[in-house]
Amino acid sequence: MAVGKRKASAGTDDQHKKKAEDFAGMFGLSRRFAILNRLITRDLNNNTSRPVFALYSKDDIQKYLADPYTYEKQLRDAIIYIYGASSHFRRLIQYFVGLSDFAYVVEPLRIDPQKVNQKTLRNNYRKVTSMLASMGIKTQLPKILKVCLREDVFYGTIWATSDNITIQRLPSDFCAISSIEGNVLNVTFNFTYFDTRPEMLDFYPQEFRTKYQVYRKNRLTSWIELDSPTSFAVKCNDDILDYALPPFAGLLRELYDIEDYKQLKLSKTDLENYAMLAMQIPMDKNGGWGIDLDKAKEFWSNLDAVTPEEIGTVLTPMEIKKISFEKANTGDTDTVAEAEKHMFTAAGVSSLLFNNEKASANALLLSIKADQAITYGIVKNIGDAINRFLQAQSYGKNFRVNFMDVSAYNRDEVGAAYLKAASYGLPTISMYAASQGLEQESIDSMSFLETQVLGLQKMFKPIQSSTQMSASDLESKGATDEGGAPTKGVGEITESGEQNQEDA
Repeated sequence: MAVGKRKASAGTDDQHKKKAEDFAGMFGLSRRFAILNRLITRDLNNNTSRPVFALYSKDDIQKYLADPYTYEKQLRDAIIYIYGASSHFRRLIQYFVGLSDFAYVVEPLRIDPQKVNQKTLRNNYRKVTSMLASMGIKTQLPKILKVCLREDVFYGTIWATSDNITIQRLPSDFCAISSIEGNVLNVTFNFTYFDTRPEMLDFYPQEFRTKYQVYRKNRLTSWIELDSPTSFAVKCNDDILDYALPPFAGLLRELYDIEDYKQLKLSKTDLENYAMLAMQIPMDKNGGWGIDLDKAKEFWSNLDAVTPEEIGTVLTPMEIKKISFEKANTGDTDTVAEAEKHMFTAAGVSSLLFNNEKASANALLLSIKADQAITYGIVKNIGDAINRFLQAQSYGKNFRVNFMDVSAYNRDEVGAAYLKAASYGLPTISMYAASQGLEQESIDSMSFLETQVLGLQKMFKPIQSSTQMSASDLESKGATDEGGAPTKGVGEITESGEQNQEDA
């Protein structure tokens, strides 16, 4: 018996070992990541670095925009600073990020429905949906989109375990685009980054440690391309690959104008809050003082002592006239509001989206659709990177992820279109569910849970009405075929109606 138990225990250990190996193979990565449970980005107990911010002048911005290739880093730093300092710019970026829900469906790829092994296809499909669920599509990918809209390029590398996939962002100042593989941009990393930050090697995949050793042996080669498909880049302006050009870099001048106008308006308001009291000394017709000068100074001193700081006083024998530099027209223009409007116009979006005073609902909807097309182009590029990683796995080569053009602004419209197509027999049930926020992995499992496990469909039955009952059911419940509305009771009928009932 003891021997039998030992064999059973050994068999169980072998099963656990095989299961762990299957998980590691499932994600196509080496077993060195098997112990990774969480991604540590920095050690706060030994943190010696801090971000450096700089407020560039308007002349600096003009110089950087004239030569974006040379001043790529400065433009990126200026954009990052403005993103934190300007609520207008931050809201603009967040608006574009919100134009995609990252709803997706998993589609078969390169299969023959007549020859495919359904069991194998079903098992691989489960692995694909499990991988995508572990990736946290709707939490991680919007961060990539935000970086692309703000800085133009997102550089990333993937950590993967049996139950979790994390996309780690790489420092943009030490990354560059080197090649295109599978319609996805590859990343070259400058390993001089670790010369002054050797402690950071522990927070990057093993690939970085290996290639850093290669760099140290040959200092002439500091730029080394990272392995694909685990490392990738997503670029907003994918027609310009030589350098990063933030898509809204042209707004920096307008944003600076807003701050200038705010300061001018503040100065104007401050000046308008000041006043001056003039005490004029009377003079006789011969040019002599009408009052003793010392006595006049005493009165002026008393007046000056009781006036607040915002009011100045002066003692003068001459008449003082007010000279104003205010605009002569009665309708004073709000220059700050005009500058904010020009900023959104320069961004290519309607300012009425953020301060709706005039636009109709249809005009705003058309404007949002045009903006959503810009966001969707970047989402498709992110989808290419995800598909390249997916199809590099043995179980994912016959599948692809298709991200849908869905947001909170068109969810009802897109859902109605897919539902109508499904009513005609088209295979759009999964697309309809995805457009309504239900991930593909949860469709059958939620249906099984609600119908078989919880029995919710049997538990919750709608109340029946005459419009839902047949004639035989109505007769069994005492209904007749006499016309007219049901008789109203006391408190439901008017006085004239009550009189009509008595007369009948």
